[in-house]
Amino acid sequence: MRIGRYRFAPPLWGVLVLLVSLGLLATLGVWQVERGESKQEMLAQRQAASKSDPVDFSAALANRDGAAPAYGHRYTVSGRMDAAQQILFDNQVHDERIGYRVWTPVVLSDGRRVLVDRGWVPLGPKGRAEPPNPAAPDTQVTMTGLWRDLPEPGMRLGDSAACQVSGWPRVLNYPAVEQLDCQYTGAVVDGLLLLDPSDTRGFVRDWNRQLVRMPPVRHYGYALQWFAMAAAVAVIFIVINIRRIR
Repeated sequence: MRIGRYRFAPPLWGVLVLLVSLGLLATLGVWQVERGESKQEMLAQRQAASKSDPVDFSAALANRDGAAPAYGHRYTVSGRMDAAQQILFDNQVHDERIGYRVWTPVVLSDGRRVLVDRGWVPLGPKGRAEPPNPAAPDTQVTMTGLWRDLPEPGMRLGDSAACQVSGWPRVLNYPAVEQLDCQYTGAVVDGLLLLDPSDTRGFVRDWNRQLVRMPPVRHYGYALQWFAMAAAVAVIFIVINIRRIR
């Protein structure tokens, strides 16, 4: 191809490599945009749910034939808080400090347990050698919070159903519901109630910050970087394949 006093004649293999590279970079950029939009929608739903009136959890279970209630809605749980059998969700970071999130079971009238995430606590003075045992009211309670799925790791390694049965509180890392079920004599409802930040029976709770480690704007920033990289690759390809005609 001749353009004035210049000739643009890239090799065929170079064009193919360029097209594949641009396609890959554009796909990564679009993926980040979609993730940003998804996070934005999730935050909007969570904010709307936080302003809605809570629904009785046991009634919601009955209406769904025992299945876990819908994610993203507010519920009120009533039952006996089992302070002696708490779970510490390991490797949780707050303000660059490692600690745990405290999951305390509330035993419903039918014997099933609902895990209430009461927030973040730091490692104890002796680190993981002596995990903390956060105080909890071992009485009948009524607690309100936002219902969510159990947190999932980026990649689950090993046997997710392996059961740890030594001492309380138990330190677990991304347990599946099967792993939680085997900790107790009764069944555990599949999910987690995030205790309202205004409830004084909890610890550090900033759910938007703790559950959305990467805000939408960061995804959009990454998308811009991928698109800019695609543009740079295209410019470099043109520059190295254009020749002045002598």
